[in-house]
Amino acid sequence: MNFIKEHGIRKFIKQQEKRIKLIETITENFDDGRSRSFFCKAVVLLDLTTLESSLDEATQKIKTDNIKPDGIKIKAKILKEILNEIAFKEEIELVKKKR
Repeated sequence: MNFIKEHGIRKFIKQQEKRIKLIETITENFDDGRSRSFFCKAVVLLDLTTLESSLDEATQKIKTDNIKPDGIKIKAKILKEILNEIAFKEEIELVKKKR
């Protein structure tokens, strides 16, 4: 609500459209069948610029490490590690702590 008050509804909608595109890209290219809720949580909680740069970083690492297109588990692990590192620095919890 504060974002809408400060920037307006149109900017908020544009931002949400970008988030939708990001989660679509992530689920199409990085979802290993077990990480979807993690990725959804990351897309909601992390900054858009951070998400975009994380996706770029993961894509570059996959190219550098010559990960095959069907190496979905490895690709998911790479992106999750990048997102977890950022979330940790920003004190955002993306994974439930075990009791």
